[in-house]
Amino acid sequence: MAVHLWYLLPPTASISKALAMYELAFQNTPECEKYACCPLPPYLEDSGCVIEDDDNAGRPLRDVCFHLLKLYSDRHYDLDQLLDPRSITSDPLDYRLSWHLWEVLRTLNYSHLFKQSRGVLNTSYAAQLESEGLWEWAVFILLHEPDTHIREKAVRELLNRHCVLSETPESWAKETFLTRRLCVPPEWIHEAKAVRARMEGDKHKEALFLFKAGHWNECHKLVVRHLASDAIINENYKYLKGFLEDLAPPERSALIQDWEMAGLVYLDYIRVIEMLDRIQQLDCSTYELERLHTKVTSLCNRIDQIQCHNAKDRLAQSDMAKRIANLLRVVLSLQHAPEPIPDSTPDLQRVPLRLLAPHIGRLPMPEDYALEELRSLTQSYLRELTVVTH
Repeated sequence: MAVHLWYLLPPTASISKALAMYELAFQNTPECEKYACCPLPPYLEDSGCVIEDDDNAGRPLRDVCFHLLKLYSDRHYDLDQLLDPRSITSDPLDYRLSWHLWEVLRTLNYSHLFKQSRGVLNTSYAAQLESEGLWEWAVFILLHEPDTHIREKAVRELLNRHCVLSETPESWAKETFLTRRLCVPPEWIHEAKAVRARMEGDKHKEALFLFKAGHWNECHKLVVRHLASDAIINENYKYLKGFLEDLAPPERSALIQDWEMAGLVYLDYIRVIEMLDRIQQLDCSTYELERLHTKVTSLCNRIDQIQCHNAKDRLAQSDMAKRIANLLRVVLSLQHAPEPIPDSTPDLQRVPLRLLAPHIGRLPMPEDYALEELRSLTQSYLRELTVVTH
C-alpha cells in the first residue's frame, strides 16, 4: 500500500484512494491481474499458506492494520472483522488485543459494534483472564458491559465462583481491589461468601455473611432454623444474642418475616435471664421487678409460638419453658414478702399459686416436665392448706 501511496498516485491523493488501489492489486479481477500480496496477519505472512476466506463467516482473513485503514477510510466499516482475534494472533481464543483495541475505538466514538459482539468480546476476555487465575481482573472486564442487569449478573456469578471464606493476605488484597478500585459493592462479595458457606455446610458463616450482605430475612430464618436451638441447649446466649440484637433495630426487623414469633422471642428470653442475674446481684426497685415480671409472663404466652422442626428444636423449647417457669417463681418470690413454710427448709419461700399456676399451664413442656411442675404446685397448695388449717 505504501508503494501505491508514494509512487503510483499523485502527492495529493488520499489514503483511501491508495487503499482502494492496493486492494485491487491483490485481488484477481477482470480489469487487472493480481500483482500484490494479501495483507495477511503476521503469523501467516511467512508461512506459505494462503487463506482467503474465513470458514465460519465467509469473510476474508486480513491483518488488523488493514482493517484499521479500512475503518479510517470508511467510518462505518464492519468492526467484527477488525476485532476478530485471528486478524492479530493464531489463537482464536486470545482476546487481549481485540478487547483493548475495542476500548480505544469506543473512546474515539466508534460505537457501531453489535450488542451481541460486544458481549462476546467482554465475556471471552473475562473467561481468558479467569482461566489464568486473574479473576479479579475478569471482574474489571465485565464491568465494561453497558447493560446494568447483564453486568451485575455476570459479576455476581464470577464472585460466586471465586470468593473464598478463608481470610488470607491474598484474598484480602483482591477484595480490597474490588471494593476500593473497582467500586464493587461489598454486599455482592458478602453474598458470594454466603453462597460458598452454604455449599460447604457452614451455617454460622452463612448467617454472618447474609447479615453483612443486608439479607435480614434470610439471616433470621437461618439463625432460627439452624443455630438458635444449639445455642439455647448449650446456654451459649452471648453468641445467639449477637445475631439477634443486630437484627432487632426497627428498620431491619420490620423487613423480617415472623420476627415477633421467632427471633424476638429468643432475644427477649436471653434479655430476661440477663435482667434477673443483674437484679439478683444488685438492689432493685419495685419498678424493675414489675418490668421483669411483665416480660416473664409475656414469654410464658409466646414460647409456644416458636416453630419446632425436629427433636432438637423441641428440646430447646422445653428448656426455655422450664427455665421461664423457674424465673417466674424467682420473680414472684422477689415481689412478695417471703413467709417461712412450716416443716420445710428455712430458705424456702412461698409463691402465691394464683399468680403462678395460670402462666405455668401455658408453657409448652413435655410430660415429665409438666408432671414435675404439677407435683411442685400440688405440694405448694397442700402447704398453703396446712398453714390455713393451723
